[in-house]
Parts: sequence; structure tokens; C-alpha cells
Amino acid sequence: MIDAPPAAPLLATSRLDRAAAWLRGHAWIIVWWASGRLVVVATVLLVETLSRHGELRTTRHAHQFVGLLGVWDGRWYRMIAANGYLLIPGHQSDPAFFPLFPVLLRGVHAAGIGYFLAGLLLSNAAFVVALTAFHALTRDVLGTPLARRATIYLAIFPLGYVFSMTYPESIVLAAISLAALAAAQRRWSTAMICAAVAALTRPEGLVVLLPILISAYRRNSSTSQLNRGVALAAVIAPIAALASFPAYLGVVLHDPLAWNSAEHAWGRRFSPLGFVHALTGLPGLIAQNPWLIRDVVCFVLYLGLLEAARRAGTPRPWLVGGLLVIVLPVFSGAFTAVGRFGLLVPPIFWGLAWLGRRAKADRAIRVASLALLIGATFTIPYVFP
Repeated sequence: MIDAPPAAPLLATSRLDRAAAWLRGHAWIIVWWASGRLVVVATVLLVETLSRHGELRTTRHAHQFVGLLGVWDGRWYRMIAANGYLLIPGHQSDPAFFPLFPVLLRGVHAAGIGYFLAGLLLSNAAFVVALTAFHALTRDVLGTPLARRATIYLAIFPLGYVFSMTYPESIVLAAISLAALAAAQRRWSTAMICAAVAALTRPEGLVVLLPILISAYRRNSSTSQLNRGVALAAVIAPIAALASFPAYLGVVLHDPLAWNSAEHAWGRRFSPLGFVHALTGLPGLIAQNPWLIRDVVCFVLYLGLLEAARRAGTPRPWLVGGLLVIVLPVFSGAFTAVGRFGLLVPPIFWGLAWLGRRAKADRAIRVASLALLIGATFTIPYVFP
């Protein structure tokens, strides 16, 4: 009798083959990720070199290698990771920042890595995951050709230098894409966890709520009672995660509204007439801070790209969620940072990919994006994203 060959080595070989095939199929994503990050780092090094030699006057000076990638909000996240939350009434303070990114920073720091380097590692590594998950999600929603273009545009988007800073945007975009993809595939537990991660890292993470809700509704009648319960948990998860933050602030700062108080000190006061105030006060604000023009241009551009995404066939829940992410912040009375908020809205890149459906337009968008990415990275010392 001939003994059967052991199954374990064959199984291991099969897994290795699948892993190798997956890497070959996604190598182009790594290439575009690396290209975009190389452009950002090279530009930052150029800015820092010119600044040190006095050939470029900057308002902020970094004292470490690529230190400009850790300025602005990155400093606040590191302060929270190191010292926890502290509310100073009437002054800009850290309860304005959501907690998961500082928690991750502290976790990496526990391995003996400095907070600055930990932030760079987290944001850049998470961006690889975000690009891969975004491509899979886009392919599922709008097909392979558009998914490839949209992923390339995301990798080199002008304001995408934020994905290389010590900011949480990479993590949020990865969580949003993974949550929506998992919901579409009925992997409700994964969707629940990823949606909670997105909402606990940035409030814009709620953009994924409507797509998950629609996925759960459409599959409600064809699943077991247990799966329906888990699907409902996936819908509730981002809301519960968001609500846990003020509850936590109530425990540690004895003020569940500390986030709102901190936002006031940062110049944000949400009101039904906030949009009107933002428009009427725009000339004066631009006179004080001409860089605000960037966010106004982004606001208009994003609305146009959402319309392009609609023409591309983007499902309505994504369009509504994206519109809320772009428009609601303006009800705080300012357009500040709208450009950065749009990085977390997948339909914006779907609309851009629809505009680039012809070869000539595709090439133009790629060239323009890389050039603008260099220019936008040059602005880091002058204006926060």
C-alpha cells in the first residue's frame, strides 16, 4: 500500500502561490503608492534644505529629518498620545481631536519607537492598505477600468501629501473602504469593526454609514436572523463609536461636551445659518488668510466631482454621504480644511476617474496631479491642511 503524500506541504505551497499571484496582481498599486510618497518626501527635503540655507522663508521650521511631515495637527496628536486629553476653556486644546490615532501612536511608541516616527509609519503603511481596499471597493461598485484610474489618482492626488503626514486620514480611508467592501460581501463582523474604527478616528468616518445601511437592508430578507442582527450591529457601530468619545471625555475631563468647547476655540461654531455666515464672511477671511482660497476651490471642485461620480453610476448612498462630508463643515461658518476632508470621500475620486476615461484626459490628470502634489507639499510650512 502506498502512503498518501502529506497534505500540509501542498496546502502551504498553494497558499504561497495564491499570495504570490495576489502580489503580482497588485504590484502596480505599490508602484503608484511609492511614486506618490517619493514625490512628497523629496519635496519636503527640498523645502527643508532651502529653508536651512535661507533661500526659502518659512513660518515653521522642522528640527529633524522630514520633520515638516509632523507639523500642524500632527503635533496635537502626539501630545494626546504622550499626555492624554486636557481642555483649556477659551483656548485651542486637544479634545478637538478624536482618540484612536493617538491610541495607535502610543501603542507603536511602546515598542520603543518615537511618536513622530510612529506616526509616519502608521500613516504611510495604512495608505497602502487604503489604496488596495479602495481599489477593491471601486471595482465592486463601478468596474475594473474606472477602479484602476481612481486608485492611481488617489495615490498622487494634490492634497494627498496629508496621507504621508502624522495624520489619521490614511487609517480612516482604509477603514471606510474595508467596511463598505465587507458589507457588500456580507462580512458583517468585519464591516462593524472597520466602521467603528473609521468613526472613532475622524467624524468623517460616518460617510460609510449609508452604504452599510443600504447593503444591510437589501440583504435583510435573504439572511438568517443571526446575520440580520450582526448586520444591524454593523449599521449601529459607527454611531456607537462616535458617541463613545463624548462619554469618555465626560469620564476623564468631567465634560462630555469638551469636544464642542474645543471646536469653538478653533473657530468652529455649528449653526443652521453657518453656511450663510461662511459665504458672507468669505471676503474678509480671505483678506486675513489668502490660503483660504485653496479650500474654497476644493469645495467647488469636490461638488463638481460628486456630480461626475453621479454620471459614472455611483450609488446614491455614497453621493449623499460624500455631500454631507463636504457641506456640513461649512455650517461651522468657515471653509477651513474642506480640502482635507474631501480626501475621505471615495466618490470624489470616482468622479475624477470618470473624467479621465479617455486616454488623453487620463494622461493630463496624472501629469497635473503630480505637478500639483509637488506644489501643495511646498505649502506645508505656510498653511495647515
